[in-house]
Amino acid sequence: MVEKFNLKSNIPDTNDNNMDLSKEFRNMALAMFVGYKALSMNETPVACIVIDNRSDEIISIGYNYTNNSLNGTKHAEFIAMKRLVDQGVDLSNVTMYVTVEPCIMCGSFLRQLGLGEVIFGCGNDRFGGNGTVLSVHDDGNLPGKGYASYGGIMRTEAIQLLRNFYIQENDSAPVPQVKKNKDIDSKSFPDNNIVISKDDFVHKYGSERLFVYEDKSLELTPILNQGYLIRNIITLEDVQAIPFMEQEMGPTDQRQLDEFYDLFFSIDENGKVDFTNLASVYNSKKRHLEE
Repeated sequence: MVEKFNLKSNIPDTNDNNMDLSKEFRNMALAMFVGYKALSMNETPVACIVIDNRSDEIISIGYNYTNNSLNGTKHAEFIAMKRLVDQGVDLSNVTMYVTVEPCIMCGSFLRQLGLGEVIFGCGNDRFGGNGTVLSVHDDGNLPGKGYASYGGIMRTEAIQLLRNFYIQENDSAPVPQVKKNKDIDSKSFPDNNIVISKDDFVHKYGSERLFVYEDKSLELTPILNQGYLIRNIITLEDVQAIPFMEQEMGPTDQRQLDEFYDLFFSIDENGKVDFTNLASVYNSKKRHLEE
Protein backbone atom coordinates (compact mmCIF):
# COMPACT_ATOMS: atom_id res chain seq x y z
CA MET A 1 0.00 0.00 0.00
CA VAL A 2 1.35 3.40 -0.95
CA GLU A 3 1.77 5.77 1.98
CA LYS A 4 -0.19 8.97 1.55
CA PHE A 5 1.61 12.27 1.66
CA ASN A 6 0.79 15.29 3.80
CA LEU A 7 -1.36 17.56 1.68
CA LYS A 8 -1.04 20.42 4.14
CA SER A 9 2.75 20.60 4.07
CA ASN A 10 2.69 24.04 2.41
CA ILE A 11 -0.25 25.40 4.41
CA PRO A 12 0.44 27.03 7.78
CA ASP A 13 -1.41 25.62 10.77
CA THR A 14 -3.58 27.92 12.85
CA ASN A 15 -4.61 27.84 16.48
CA ASP A 16 -7.45 30.27 15.90
CA ASN A 17 -10.56 28.11 15.71
CA ASN A 18 -12.88 31.08 15.43
CA MET A 19 -11.42 31.83 12.00
CA ASP A 20 -12.38 34.83 9.92
CA LEU A 21 -13.13 33.48 6.42
CA SER A 22 -13.81 36.91 4.88
CA LYS A 23 -10.89 36.58 2.47
CA GLU A 24 -12.06 33.19 1.27
CA PHE A 25 -15.61 34.44 0.74
CA ARG A 26 -14.43 37.57 -1.08
CA ASN A 27 -12.28 35.54 -3.46
CA MET A 28 -15.09 33.08 -4.09
CA ALA A 29 -17.53 35.95 -4.70
CA LEU A 30 -15.17 37.26 -7.39
CA ALA A 31 -15.07 33.79 -8.98
CA MET A 32 -18.88 33.74 -8.85
CA PHE A 33 -19.00 37.01 -10.75
CA VAL A 34 -16.73 35.59 -13.45
CA GLY A 35 -19.21 32.70 -13.57
CA TYR A 36 -22.05 35.16 -14.03
CA LYS A 37 -20.18 36.74 -16.94
CA ALA A 38 -19.84 33.27 -18.45
CA LEU A 39 -23.60 32.81 -18.02
CA SER A 40 -24.15 36.05 -19.98
CA MET A 41 -22.12 34.44 -22.80
CA ASN A 42 -24.39 31.37 -22.80
CA GLU A 43 -21.75 29.26 -21.09
CA THR A 44 -22.18 26.98 -18.11
CA PRO A 45 -21.48 29.35 -15.19
CA VAL A 46 -18.47 27.61 -13.70
CA ALA A 47 -15.47 29.86 -13.12
CA CYS A 48 -12.34 30.25 -11.06
CA ILE A 49 -9.74 32.75 -9.96
CA VAL A 50 -6.17 31.85 -9.03
CA ILE A 51 -4.44 33.60 -6.13
CA ASP A 52 -0.70 33.91 -5.53
CA ASN A 53 -0.51 33.10 -1.81
CA ARG A 54 2.59 35.24 -1.35
CA SER A 55 1.01 38.45 -2.65
CA ASP A 56 -2.73 37.65 -2.30
CA GLU A 57 -3.13 38.90 -5.88
CA ILE A 58 -5.25 37.35 -8.63
CA ILE A 59 -2.84 36.00 -11.23
CA SER A 60 -5.29 34.18 -13.49
CA ILE A 61 -8.97 33.51 -14.09
CA GLY A 62 -10.84 30.80 -15.94
CA TYR A 63 -14.40 30.12 -17.06
CA ASN A 64 -16.19 27.46 -19.01
CA TYR A 65 -15.88 28.14 -22.73
CA THR A 66 -17.05 24.85 -24.18
CA ASN A 67 -20.15 26.14 -25.95
CA ASN A 68 -18.51 29.00 -27.83
CA SER A 69 -15.33 27.09 -28.63
CA LEU A 70 -17.04 23.75 -29.40
CA ASN A 71 -14.16 22.24 -27.44
CA GLY A 72 -15.07 19.98 -24.52
CA THR A 73 -11.74 20.56 -22.77
CA LYS A 74 -12.26 24.31 -22.36
CA HIS A 75 -13.16 24.05 -18.70
CA ALA A 76 -12.47 26.93 -16.34
CA GLU A 77 -9.51 25.20 -14.73
CA PHE A 78 -7.80 24.54 -18.07
CA ILE A 79 -8.14 28.15 -19.19
CA ALA A 80 -6.84 29.51 -15.88
CA MET A 81 -3.87 27.16 -15.75
CA LYS A 82 -2.79 27.67 -19.37
CA ARG A 83 -1.96 31.31 -18.66
CA LEU A 84 0.28 30.32 -15.77
CA VAL A 85 1.93 27.33 -17.40
CA ASP A 86 2.80 29.50 -20.40
CA GLN A 87 4.49 31.94 -17.99
CA GLY A 88 6.33 29.23 -16.07
CA VAL A 89 4.66 30.13 -12.75
CA ASP A 90 5.45 27.93 -9.73
CA LEU A 91 1.99 26.53 -8.96
CA SER A 92 2.83 25.05 -5.57
CA ASN A 93 2.16 28.40 -3.87
CA VAL A 94 -1.15 29.25 -5.48
CA THR A 95 -4.77 28.67 -4.48
CA MET A 96 -7.58 28.18 -6.97
CA TYR A 97 -11.06 29.33 -6.00
CA VAL A 98 -13.51 27.53 -8.28
CA THR A 99 -17.29 27.75 -8.04
CA VAL A 100 -17.88 24.03 -8.61
CA GLU A 101 -15.74 21.06 -7.55
CA PRO A 102 -13.28 20.21 -10.35
CA CYS A 103 -14.35 17.28 -12.48
CA ILE A 104 -12.19 14.16 -12.65
CA MET A 105 -10.45 15.43 -15.79
CA CYS A 106 -9.64 18.82 -14.25
CA GLY A 107 -8.75 17.35 -10.88
CA SER A 108 -6.19 15.09 -12.54
CA PHE A 109 -4.87 18.00 -14.61
CA LEU A 110 -4.36 20.18 -11.52
CA ARG A 111 -2.61 17.33 -9.74
CA GLN A 112 -0.17 16.78 -12.59
CA LEU A 113 0.64 20.50 -12.64
CA GLY A 114 1.48 20.50 -8.93
CA LEU A 115 -1.19 22.97 -7.81
CA GLY A 116 -1.04 23.94 -4.14
CA GLU A 117 -4.66 24.18 -3.05
CA VAL A 118 -8.25 24.26 -4.31
CA ILE A 119 -11.23 25.86 -2.57
CA PHE A 120 -14.55 25.16 -4.26
CA GLY A 121 -18.19 26.09 -3.83
CA CYS A 122 -20.60 23.24 -4.49
CA GLY A 123 -19.83 19.59 -5.08
CA ASN A 124 -20.04 17.92 -8.49
CA ASP A 125 -22.32 14.93 -7.93
CA ARG A 126 -21.77 13.41 -11.37
CA PHE A 127 -18.12 14.04 -12.15
CA GLY A 128 -16.46 15.39 -9.00
CA GLY A 129 -12.74 14.67 -8.84
CA ASN A 130 -12.03 16.16 -5.41
CA GLY A 131 -13.90 13.71 -3.24
CA THR A 132 -17.53 13.56 -4.36
CA VAL A 133 -17.02 10.80 -6.97
CA LEU A 134 -13.26 10.22 -6.95
CA SER A 135 -10.46 11.76 -4.90
CA VAL A 136 -7.88 12.21 -7.61
CA HIS A 137 -6.46 15.20 -5.75
CA ASP A 138 -5.10 13.06 -2.91
CA ASP A 139 -4.96 9.48 -4.16
CA GLY A 140 -1.49 8.27 -3.24
CA ASN A 141 -1.63 5.63 -5.97
CA LEU A 142 -1.70 8.24 -8.74
CA PRO A 143 1.32 9.98 -10.25
CA GLY A 144 2.11 13.53 -9.29
CA LYS A 145 1.90 15.37 -5.99
CA GLY A 146 -1.57 15.76 -4.54
CA TYR A 147 -3.10 19.05 -3.49
CA ALA A 148 -5.29 20.18 -0.61
CA SER A 149 -8.97 20.69 -1.43
CA TYR A 150 -11.78 22.25 0.62
CA GLY A 151 -15.40 22.72 -0.38
CA GLY A 152 -18.48 24.56 0.87
CA ILE A 153 -17.59 28.24 0.43
CA MET A 154 -20.65 29.93 -1.17
CA ARG A 155 -22.12 26.56 -2.02
CA THR A 156 -25.69 27.82 -2.50
CA GLU A 157 -24.58 30.67 -4.75
CA ALA A 158 -22.77 28.21 -7.02
CA ILE A 159 -25.87 26.02 -7.21
CA GLN A 160 -28.08 29.03 -7.93
CA LEU A 161 -25.85 30.11 -10.81
CA LEU A 162 -26.06 26.62 -12.32
CA ARG A 163 -29.83 26.56 -11.94
CA ASN A 164 -30.08 29.84 -13.83
CA PHE A 165 -28.18 28.27 -16.71
CA TYR A 166 -30.14 25.05 -16.89
CA ILE A 167 -33.54 26.77 -17.11
CA GLN A 168 -32.49 28.75 -20.20
CA GLU A 169 -34.05 27.67 -23.48
CA ASN A 170 -31.74 26.67 -26.32
CA ASP A 171 -33.05 28.59 -29.33
CA SER A 172 -30.37 26.99 -31.51
CA ALA A 173 -31.74 23.49 -31.01
CA PRO A 174 -33.55 21.93 -34.03
CA VAL A 175 -36.71 21.67 -31.93
CA PRO A 176 -36.34 24.11 -29.02
CA GLN A 177 -37.87 22.73 -25.83
CA VAL A 178 -39.70 25.07 -23.51
CA LYS A 179 -38.50 24.65 -19.95
CA LYS A 180 -41.64 24.23 -17.87
CA ASN A 181 -40.19 24.48 -14.38
CA LYS A 182 -38.53 27.86 -14.02
CA ASP A 183 -39.37 28.35 -10.35
CA ILE A 184 -35.85 28.38 -8.99
CA ASP A 185 -36.31 31.24 -6.56
CA SER A 186 -37.85 29.23 -3.74
CA LYS A 187 -36.45 25.72 -4.15
CA SER A 188 -34.62 24.03 -1.32
CA PHE A 189 -30.98 23.09 -1.70
CA PRO A 190 -29.52 19.58 -1.54
CA ASP A 191 -27.66 18.49 1.56
CA ASN A 192 -24.34 20.17 2.17
CA ASN A 193 -22.16 17.07 1.82
CA ILE A 194 -18.73 18.42 2.71
CA VAL A 195 -16.51 15.66 1.35
CA ILE A 196 -13.36 16.42 3.34
CA SER A 197 -12.47 14.73 6.64
CA LYS A 198 -13.38 16.25 9.98
CA ASP A 199 -9.70 16.95 10.69
CA ASP A 200 -9.29 18.78 7.39
CA PHE A 201 -12.48 20.73 8.05
CA VAL A 202 -11.20 21.89 11.42
CA HIS A 203 -7.81 22.73 9.92
CA LYS A 204 -9.37 25.03 7.33
CA TYR A 205 -12.58 26.33 8.88
CA GLY A 206 -12.05 25.99 12.64
CA SER A 207 -13.48 23.64 15.25
CA GLU A 208 -16.19 26.09 16.25
CA ARG A 209 -17.81 25.55 12.85
CA LEU A 210 -18.09 21.79 13.29
CA PHE A 211 -21.86 22.17 13.67
CA VAL A 212 -21.92 22.99 9.94
CA TYR A 213 -19.98 19.83 9.18
CA GLU A 214 -22.39 17.74 11.22
CA ASP A 215 -25.68 19.39 10.16
CA LYS A 216 -25.92 19.09 6.39
CA SER A 217 -28.69 21.69 6.16
CA LEU A 218 -26.32 24.50 7.16
CA GLU A 219 -23.90 26.69 5.23
CA LEU A 220 -20.55 28.22 6.07
CA THR A 221 -20.44 31.96 6.75
CA PRO A 222 -17.49 34.39 6.65
CA ILE A 223 -17.78 35.34 10.34
CA LEU A 224 -18.98 32.82 12.89
CA ASN A 225 -22.57 33.47 13.99
CA GLN A 226 -23.04 36.23 11.42
CA GLY A 227 -25.02 35.94 8.22
CA TYR A 228 -24.04 37.39 4.88
CA LEU A 229 -25.32 38.60 1.53
CA ILE A 230 -23.12 38.59 -1.52
CA ARG A 231 -23.87 42.24 -2.31
CA ASN A 232 -22.07 43.19 0.91
CA ILE A 233 -18.91 41.31 -0.02
CA ILE A 234 -17.80 42.72 -3.40
CA THR A 235 -18.23 46.07 -5.14
CA LEU A 236 -18.14 47.32 -8.72
CA GLU A 237 -14.56 48.46 -8.19
CA ASP A 238 -13.64 44.95 -7.05
CA VAL A 239 -15.07 43.17 -10.08
CA GLN A 240 -13.75 45.71 -12.56
CA ALA A 241 -10.27 45.05 -11.17
CA ILE A 242 -10.40 41.31 -11.94
CA PRO A 243 -7.56 40.79 -14.44
CA PHE A 244 -8.35 39.45 -17.93
CA MET A 245 -12.11 39.51 -17.34
CA GLU A 246 -13.20 42.69 -19.10
CA GLN A 247 -10.77 42.19 -21.96
CA GLU A 248 -12.14 38.73 -22.67
CA MET A 249 -15.73 38.90 -21.44
CA GLY A 250 -16.75 42.50 -22.02
CA PRO A 251 -17.09 45.57 -19.79
CA THR A 252 -18.93 45.50 -16.48
CA ASP A 253 -21.26 48.16 -15.13
CA GLN A 254 -23.38 48.64 -12.03
CA ARG A 255 -26.47 47.29 -13.80
CA GLN A 256 -24.78 43.94 -14.38
CA LEU A 257 -23.51 43.82 -10.82
CA ASP A 258 -26.98 44.55 -9.44
CA GLU A 259 -28.41 41.78 -11.62
CA PHE A 260 -25.73 39.46 -10.24
CA TYR A 261 -26.51 40.43 -6.65
CA ASP A 262 -30.22 39.73 -7.14
CA LEU A 263 -29.66 36.11 -8.21
CA PHE A 264 -28.85 34.97 -4.67
CA PHE A 265 -30.46 34.45 -1.30
CA SER A 266 -28.93 35.67 1.92
CA ILE A 267 -27.59 33.29 4.55
CA ASP A 268 -28.66 34.02 8.13
CA GLU A 269 -26.55 33.96 11.29
CA ASN A 270 -27.43 30.31 11.89
CA GLY A 271 -26.15 29.20 8.48
CA LYS A 272 -29.65 28.80 7.02
CA VAL A 273 -30.72 30.01 3.57
CA ASP A 274 -33.17 32.90 3.97
CA PHE A 275 -35.99 32.39 1.47
CA THR A 276 -38.05 35.38 2.67
CA ASN A 277 -36.62 37.62 -0.05
CA LEU A 278 -36.94 35.71 -3.30
CA ALA A 279 -33.97 35.58 -5.63
CA SER A 280 -34.29 36.82 -9.20
CA VAL A 281 -34.07 34.61 -12.27
CA TYR A 282 -31.54 35.40 -14.97
CA ASN A 283 -33.31 36.22 -18.24
CA SER A 284 -30.97 35.90 -21.20
CA LYS A 285 -33.64 37.01 -23.69
CA LYS A 286 -34.33 40.19 -21.77
CA ARG A 287 -30.60 40.96 -21.62
CA HIS A 288 -30.19 40.46 -25.36
CA LEU A 289 -33.14 42.72 -26.08
CA GLU A 290 -31.74 45.43 -23.81
CA GLU A 291 -28.33 45.27 -25.42
